[in-house]
Amino acid sequence: MSRYAVFTVMMLWAAAAPGRADEAAIIADIGEFIRTDDTARRTELVARIQADPAYDRARVSEWLHAAEVFEPLKPGPLELAVPLPDGSTRTVVLRIPQDYDCHRAWPVIYALHGMSGHATNSLAYFQRALGADVEQYVLAAPDGYADQVISETQWPPTGEHPAALLKIKQTVNVDSDRVYVAGYSMGGHTSWTLAVLYADQFAGAVPLAGTFTIILPDHLHETFLPNLAHLPVLGVWGAGDTKDARGDESRGGGIAGSNRGLRELGAKLGLQLTMIELSDRGHSDVDPPADALRALLAQRRVPYPRAVHHVFRHLCQGSAYWLEAHAWSGEQWTDQKKTVHLREGENLFKDEDLDAAVARHYRGMLAELSGEIDGQNIRVLHKKVSDLTVWIGDGLIDWDQPVSLKAGGRPPVELQVQPDLYVCLAQAARTRDFDRLRWAGIRVRPSAGKPYLVTSKTTFPAPFSKPRQAAPAKDKPKTRAGPKKG
Repeated sequence: MSRYAVFTVMMLWAAAAPGRADEAAIIADIGEFIRTDDTARRTELVARIQADPAYDRARVSEWLHAAEVFEPLKPGPLELAVPLPDGSTRTVVLRIPQDYDCHRAWPVIYALHGMSGHATNSLAYFQRALGADVEQYVLAAPDGYADQVISETQWPPTGEHPAALLKIKQTVNVDSDRVYVAGYSMGGHTSWTLAVLYADQFAGAVPLAGTFTIILPDHLHETFLPNLAHLPVLGVWGAGDTKDARGDESRGGGIAGSNRGLRELGAKLGLQLTMIELSDRGHSDVDPPADALRALLAQRRVPYPRAVHHVFRHLCQGSAYWLEAHAWSGEQWTDQKKTVHLREGENLFKDEDLDAAVARHYRGMLAELSGEIDGQNIRVLHKKVSDLTVWIGDGLIDWDQPVSLKAGGRPPVELQVQPDLYVCLAQAARTRDFDRLRWAGIRVRPSAGKPYLVTSKTTFPAPFSKPRQAAPAKDKPKTRAGPKKG
């Protein structure tokens, strides 16, 4: 074949696949958008991407993962220093798999160690539990973490776990639809807590030899567990794990007794809880059944459920799939002592009365984000939240029709919402979530009047709030020793 004939064939091929040659340019522009925070430059890049004949909105997630955003990483351990808002840092140790490729997305297991352990212990445990499958995952283990259970979170909160997850996503090309939280003993307690408070960040949770530890679980478990409506949990523990935090036989049966209660409550609430009790094991010799673990790690996150319910303690926990809180309103659950008021007929010396009063008090300081999307109708309820965004992704609404938003007790507002590439890429850069794309947002700020659309000029506050100084109370609520942390 002559040189001219070869050239003609190449031209005909190019004509048959219009825009194919410009896909690399789109990927390069998306990478530059993520790397810069200059609004004017970002606007230019978006215009150029959309003008390209190869642009296809359905491929943006794929292109984000293919962009030159991540550095190549060598297999083996890698330490990250995660800056926290209080000025401290948290070390997270990664295990990079042998065939890691920074141009494709990888599932991540956020692995939590026990009380006397370190990140290396957690990595070793899950490497053994996964066997050869470990090379399919990036393992990420925070070392010496402090934020463990809802009732013991330090004040002001540092948000160390969402900060760590963000740093991991800035370092590793993460498949955000396949991030799992798992841990042993204290790490099991923390896995439960993170699953409840950050359910929209995970595809599944694996608490081992741990339980959902909280003040007065019989009363507050039912308040928090509905957060797990869309998140599968694999809990595994030993039947002999019956001691309390002091090493005595627990009145409630320790971790084993607590998990039996969670199993019963989970069934009542219709949750996806796979709760496995190992009859011949105690606290320190628990391993998840291989088939059950493999099944859990095959789950993918539900990105945009049409119904959302989320209860939380701090603003940094206020993310719920397509709802995001930006400002707190009213009293907060700090580390200050609380005065509990009994109702008429309740007796201070009856455990059940005191427990009910304490639970009532703490429940009154929790925030809530709830919402439902039915066709083009969006209904949002919020408690102790004075500023929030309703995010819209593909599959939630018909983009060609206006939506009706009813937030709180205000009258419905009708808005025409369209996919906005700038908003999509800006949120991908902000959250490093390249899989659950936010194509539009509606900001709800009652103090600013009617809800309005998120644009390139919209800013978002940091998800942390300063504690309000409450006057010290005379009495601190009575608590009981919980299950040991290990």
